[in-house]
Amino acid sequence: MIDENAFGLLVSYFEIEDHEYALEREVFVRRFQLFRKIVLDVITELRIGGAVRVLDLGHAVYWEIAQEDDTQDPIPWLRTVRERLAQQDFATVGVLSHGGRWVPEEDAVRSAPELAEGITLLEVSSPSEPLRRALYAETQTHPDETTGLAGWGPGLYIDTEAIEALGRKLKNAPTPLSSAGATFYRMGG
Repeated sequence: MIDENAFGLLVSYFEIEDHEYALEREVFVRRFQLFRKIVLDVITELRIGGAVRVLDLGHAVYWEIAQEDDTQDPIPWLRTVRERLAQQDFATVGVLSHGGRWVPEEDAVRSAPELAEGITLLEVSSPSEPLRRALYAETQTHPDETTGLAGWGPGLYIDTEAIEALGRKLKNAPTPLSSAGATFYRMGG
């Protein structure tokens, strides 16, 4: 295993819970399958890097690229994904995160071992700071039903570490939003 810096990109279907309970089963299934198809189509059509690791999380699609492997600016690229989803009336959350991740020295497809009869181990990822940070932000976008606190809402959120890794300086720094020790800026609705 090696440790390398990477960018994480996450796009989530913001209203998935509302739609799951409000729509007929067939309509909901078509809707979340359309969400997944649009995101995966953009990932394959508009390649952002050479070796891209994609995770389908059900409510969201997450992908990572090594910092040295990014071939396009990830901010406008993430905006493009969200614009395509908006054309189909999806409210979304986009997150660009950055940090260290652990990857095998040789990229190999791992099989899912059966630990015991009927128990299969599915490995989503090796330790990944960008994945954790993206999930911190995505969680904060939703309201807390217990406390009544409003969430950040749909939008594009950029990790301050990603801005630094891109060598960017913001002209007008937006209000910092914090979650679990990570700081994000909202860069659009």
